[in-house]
Amino acid sequence: MATVGDAHEGELVIATGIEVELRRDGAGASLMVIHGEFGVPGWLDAYRHLAKNFDVIVPSLPGFGRSARPEWIMGARDVAAWITWFARDLGISTPVNVVGCSFGGWVAAEIATIAPQFIDKMVLVGAMGLKPERGEIFDYFVESGRSGLARAFKEPNQSPEYGRYFGKEWTPEEADRVEQHREMTCRVAWKPYMHSLTLRPLLDGVRTPTLIVWGAEDAIAPVECGEIYQNAIEESRLVTIENCGHMPEMEKPAEFAALVDDFLST
Repeated sequence: MATVGDAHEGELVIATGIEVELRRDGAGASLMVIHGEFGVPGWLDAYRHLAKNFDVIVPSLPGFGRSARPEWIMGARDVAAWITWFARDLGISTPVNVVGCSFGGWVAAEIATIAPQFIDKMVLVGAMGLKPERGEIFDYFVESGRSGLARAFKEPNQSPEYGRYFGKEWTPEEADRVEQHREMTCRVAWKPYMHSLTLRPLLDGVRTPTLIVWGAEDAIAPVECGEIYQNAIEESRLVTIENCGHMPEMEKPAEFAALVDDFLST
């Protein structure tokens, strides 16, 4: 195993035959976090809160951060398969609790349809994967990466984590990383854009206890998408967070972590 840095900065581990950037801390039951299209900017406050009660495991998905990009990964279901192999190679006992954010929520939902034995409880946060009937999923590629990041927050200038990770002047390396993540998102979620043509009917078979968390002012994926998830997954509950956009885990970390902690602990 090759390692670089510490748990919060991210270490490089060998899993699934590739180098994977991994952040991990805490103690207790394992909690796998599947990040969204913006990657893992750092050890978020929400992770810090959750690590008080859980072993929080946050890999950078293939093609994100410093993780290698296997050529065969071309869609959300490929990433779903990869996550199960990653857990196997790290010796993570299953079923495991899973939190999926945005694109990562789509991935988590795919796992629940094809490998329900992998997940104990599931939290979907502003999850992509379903096409709304009335609104539209925001197209990240019609604007700059910085504009897309700002749009993901209800009040970016009021969010400490937005300022810490996204609101500052970027170094060339940070700007390149944003474009890297946009490129990988395009690779795995472009056609059809940010949704699956088969996921909705497959969700009817999911019996995984599921908490669906949505920012009430989400300008990326309409709350309607959360309602569709709730109607499709039998054992699910939808909670909206007021004055919050697409990234509750960053914009409202304490409130978000409390919801997740309560759901996973009961």
